[in-house]
Amino acid sequence: MARVAKTGCMIVIDVGRSTSQSCGNQSFFETAKECAMRIMQKTICSFPQDEVGLVLMGTDETSNQVNTEHGSGYEHICEASELKLPNWHTSRVLENKVLRSNSEANWYDALIVAVDFLRAGTANRSFKHLHIFLISPLAMPAEVSQSEIRYLLDNLEVMLCQVHIISDQIEHSNPITTSTIFTPSSSGTFVDEEVKSEDRIKNENLLNEIMQKEGFTLTNISMAHRCLGFYVPKPVRPTPWNSTLTIGTKLKFAISAYLLISEQKGLGPFKVTSAGGSTANSVVKMRTQHFQNEKPIDLEMEDVIVGYMYGSTVVPYDNTIDMDYKSGEAGLTCLGFTASSNILDEYLSGKGTYLVMAKKGCAGSEEKLTALVKAMMALNVVMMAAKIYRKDTKPRLQTLFPIMHEQRYPCLVMLELVFQDEINLVRFPSFLTSKHQPSPEQYAAIDKLIDSMNLMDAVEDEHGVSHEAFGFNETHNPNHQFLYRSVVHRAMHPNAASLPVVDSDISELVSVPKKLVHRAEAAMDEIKQVFPLEEQKRITRAEWLHRMAAMHQGGGDAATSSAASAPGLDAIDEESERRVVLAVGSTTPAEDFDLLLRRGEKFVTVANQMQTVIFELLFTSMHTPVEKVIMALMMYRGEAQKLGPFRYNEWMTEFKQVLLGRSKHEFWEQVIVREKLGLIDVSESDMSTVSVDDAIEFYRIPVTTQSTTETIVKDDVDLDTLFEELNG
Repeated sequence: MARVAKTGCMIVIDVGRSTSQSCGNQSFFETAKECAMRIMQKTICSFPQDEVGLVLMGTDETSNQVNTEHGSGYEHICEASELKLPNWHTSRVLENKVLRSNSEANWYDALIVAVDFLRAGTANRSFKHLHIFLISPLAMPAEVSQSEIRYLLDNLEVMLCQVHIISDQIEHSNPITTSTIFTPSSSGTFVDEEVKSEDRIKNENLLNEIMQKEGFTLTNISMAHRCLGFYVPKPVRPTPWNSTLTIGTKLKFAISAYLLISEQKGLGPFKVTSAGGSTANSVVKMRTQHFQNEKPIDLEMEDVIVGYMYGSTVVPYDNTIDMDYKSGEAGLTCLGFTASSNILDEYLSGKGTYLVMAKKGCAGSEEKLTALVKAMMALNVVMMAAKIYRKDTKPRLQTLFPIMHEQRYPCLVMLELVFQDEINLVRFPSFLTSKHQPSPEQYAAIDKLIDSMNLMDAVEDEHGVSHEAFGFNETHNPNHQFLYRSVVHRAMHPNAASLPVVDSDISELVSVPKKLVHRAEAAMDEIKQVFPLEEQKRITRAEWLHRMAAMHQGGGDAATSSAASAPGLDAIDEESERRVVLAVGSTTPAEDFDLLLRRGEKFVTVANQMQTVIFELLFTSMHTPVEKVIMALMMYRGEAQKLGPFRYNEWMTEFKQVLLGRSKHEFWEQVIVREKLGLIDVSESDMSTVSVDDAIEFYRIPVTTQSTTETIVKDDVDLDTLFEELNG
């Protein structure tokens, strides 16, 4: 594989007297030094093959090769660091050792020294790109002739070197991002309205003349400081998946699939080393030790087999029981075409997006694929295909969308689809019931809120021009960015006790723009008015215990019983917390149910246990403990009102059929109907789909069931009479 092409960068920093001027919240000198450090740090993390050099202008001393060769001129310029791979030591020296001086140097002399220093560093070496970054307030005038300008431009043209001038009082007509900074399309212009010195005006006029040539860019130092703070992943050479797309039995395409979008991995794995002691800086290795009955044993790897845990049971697994499945050769096999509307967004899965195009050099495949893409776009259909990545590997279902990449190249976008077994069907109650149908005023308020939070004009630059917020090409992953900065901070300050705080530019990646917050205030106030909130009173645990105590009194004065039980509530809670309860039991089902929920058990699991216990108490006990069943049903129903009534209503419908089928009409009337333990309607829970009328109708017993029961009763035989007849 060919080596990755590398880039050479020469950074020129002005450290002269004029850099003491303010630049935002700090001086120009501090901002310029941070920009240079960020270029080095970004190169270390994202472009480790690139090389960086450093030139200081405005120093008290002079140390450069051009001055030595000419004997004079090019004063107060130092060649600080030759072109080489950047390292943390150089970055720390730049941060701690480079100080502002009281001397000055002009930008033209600094560029000549930088060009000569860069030429010497790249001699007899291969670089794909060369860049010079000049960071200066341009305060010192440069008295140069046209021949000297021509000399500079000729040298830059021969070296194919680009010059990026970073200074203040520069404006940009287009938004600047990490992907567009230091490109001709994002180059700025000098501001005309601000008050400037005569020397600054002369420098700007001279630079405007030079900027007519290609290879120069102007960038505002504040924008450069911000964009250089964001890190990008290491560039990788695109590696295609070369395969064959088969349609039917005769039509085949030679294709190449490139990974277009994938999850960003950020920094690579870290090497773990021991800290301190005699083994400092040695690599830490993992060691595996086996135990049997808590005693260490020596085990050979050939004696180890794979197993799976099903509950507390270990099930060994042997590769010999694998299904001998042969999926065939690698490739894409078209299964058919379907309307694009049939592919729902929630069915798309996988770990990335692939761009499928004709294989390079295959003219026949390119013609056939072009015709296929245009036909699919005209018919508004997509392709369904089975993908086998390698020979005899498991096939995956794919969908391929036709697009014109960059408006020129016909190709297919390939995304993975789920199988039916991978879809989890989740049912939710309907929101738009008759009770919760929004009014026209409420619809209008929500529309106003959406309009006020439009992201297309949510950000304003320093000139008041609005731009889009959270554009896909501008929004970085805040987790990865903070990780990069934390690693850089630890490398720059090895003895630091804490990590850096989250900077404002990272916080803005996950924050609502200030303009939207201010613009949405009126809409939010209107929403508060048209959507009034009403407090829903729920039966608390204390109230439930009061009611249970009243029931234990045998229907006596409920108020007296409640008052008497109130002082002991805390004691009951403390006692229940100390109990060891693994599942809902038949002894105290209501208390067990409540305790398990408070301990964090899933409502579905505890509800299933409660249903089983209620069936056991009703149909397997010699004597039905009615009060215990009522307490269990009340607890189950009360929690279902808060956590979701769907499961309770579904179970209660089946429970009614079982009760009536087993002639438990008295229990139905005396417990379910009298205590109102039937279906949970919309007036009791916002999540319910049962209307109030349906809930009332549910308590009625069908006439057919009653007549059948009466018939069964009439056919019953008196056991005493039967025994007399047998003995007679």
